[in-house]
Amino acid sequence: MKKNILIFSAGSSGREVLKLIQEINHYSKIKWTVLGFIDKNKFLNGKKIEGIKVYDTPKKFLKKNIYAICGITNPSLRKKIYNKEINKFKFKIPNLFHPNVIIPSTLKIGKGNIIFNNVHLSFDLRLKNFILISNFTDIGHNAQISNYVTFMPQSSLGGNCKIEEETFIGSGCNILQNIKIG
Repeated sequence: MKKNILIFSAGSSGREVLKLIQEINHYSKIKWTVLGFIDKNKFLNGKKIEGIKVYDTPKKFLKKNIYAICGITNPSLRKKIYNKEINKFKFKIPNLFHPNVIIPSTLKIGKGNIIFNNVHLSFDLRLKNFILISNFTDIGHNAQISNYVTFMPQSSLGGNCKIEEETFIGSGCNILQNIKIG
């Protein structure tokens, strides 16, 4: 099954999303075709990154059955892009999971979530929307993670934690169980 997708951000985080999509394409039946990067950086407009063109606006792609994902790690900026561009133009919004992530049967998840490789998801998790979970992160049982949260690489969230909207968890951060952040 082939699906067309745009990546909002041609910077390093957008390129990480491209790498994730390439790995999904390699290991799964779903095959994504990246139509382009969308980035307001005027120095990138019209250039190609890893063979994929950078556009300053998504208007060229306003047709049915196109997905969009925002790979920006800054939660506030990611929220702004979803609200002012991706949702405004009514793109479809997928969840992207690396193929080596085991999805627990008890997971409750929204849309627009990006989960990179070697992430451990425990049981009874509630992940809302537009969450970015980087490589080698461990999410403990019964966690509740709100919209636009970012977990950078090698972070760890203990069980029964609640992470509120637009929270940024830095690389290597260890959060003990029963903590509320936001």
